[in-house]
Amino acid sequence: SSINCLLQRRPRECLPAPCSGHTQWQAMEAEPTWDAQLASAAEALKESKFFDGVQFINSCMEAYGKLVGDEDGKLIKDPTAFVADHSGKLSADQKAQLTKMYEVRGDIITGLGAHKRAAADFAAAQALGGASDGLAAKQKSAEEAAKGPKKLDKIPVTVITGFLGAGKTTLLNRILKENHGKRIAVIENEFGEVGIDDSLIEAGPLTTEENIVEMNNGCICCTVRGDLIMGLKKMVKNAQKNNKPLDAVIIETTGLADPAPVAQTFFADDFVQQKLCLDGILTVADAKHLIMHLDEEKPEGVENEAVEQVAFADRILLNKCDLVSEADLDEVERRIRMINEGVQIKRCKYSEAGLLVIRSMVTAVDRHVSTWISSWASKRSRSTRS
Repeated sequence: SSINCLLQRRPRECLPAPCSGHTQWQAMEAEPTWDAQLASAAEALKESKFFDGVQFINSCMEAYGKLVGDEDGKLIKDPTAFVADHSGKLSADQKAQLTKMYEVRGDIITGLGAHKRAAADFAAAQALGGASDGLAAKQKSAEEAAKGPKKLDKIPVTVITGFLGAGKTTLLNRILKENHGKRIAVIENEFGEVGIDDSLIEAGPLTTEENIVEMNNGCICCTVRGDLIMGLKKMVKNAQKNNKPLDAVIIETTGLADPAPVAQTFFADDFVQQKLCLDGILTVADAKHLIMHLDEEKPEGVENEAVEQVAFADRILLNKCDLVSEADLDEVERRIRMINEGVQIKRCKYSEAGLLVIRSMVTAVDRHVSTWISSWASKRSRSTRS
């Protein structure tokens, strides 16, 4: 996926070309890599560039893991298991370096809002470096912050994804039409499947600005042409200027879209991070055709978008259930849980779910950050083997 590719991207190191001795070249390459990446991660943390910081610190830990014999990527993916397996084999200097790495990554991930994951890093830092009042305080703070329900002092954003024809637009039209008492902003890609129903827009809404339309029930519809971040900023600033605060934002992604790059938006821009939070990803799935999409063979190196959409989902709206048998529905759910075991699944027809699938969705930052970190390590491992 695009976000996994982004997480794998590494700054180029200015290293001389190998001239004599393979062993000498390896030493020259390995030492600056983790050291420089750690320094870059610390600098990104200082500047609150948390998403960049995750990339730097993961590259650092990957390189250092090779030096300490971490062959299965546990240093990055499972700090508790890494400490249990390797603590007795590490020198004092190695433990000190790893303590610093885990603390820096814990601080960065705290900045992203993934407190549960950060607590595991702070615990690993303490296990390797010994008792520390500062680390203990950070771990306790992260554990407390991880306990729900989280205070939503930002505008919650739900990302809706799914293949063409699954029922996303029908769901959005219901949200824009029903009198639910919420002021919800719906952002639609220019290349959406059918587009928001013209009859709703013609039913008496107020056009407030170019490509921003206010519906009769107080909701807002916006078509974003190009930069999603700019579209989000424009919508939030427009709401502030008109003194009409938003209760929530819904983003509809294009059919065949991987939701990961959209989710990344909420960590990659300072304004968006201050004003909005990723509340969850909702995947609308066609009960009749989902298995066919999951089983579709892709060229080598190309992700199966249906698998990505199921894997990243916090909730799945299993639509068009009237077109298949009960046995088929059970099989579809079984296949979904093979990919995403704990996801919430709501069966329906004609997208008759409204706000039920969106309201009270738990903030999902921890899960998505952990997924990205694990995916990053798995992708790096596969690319190394190939």
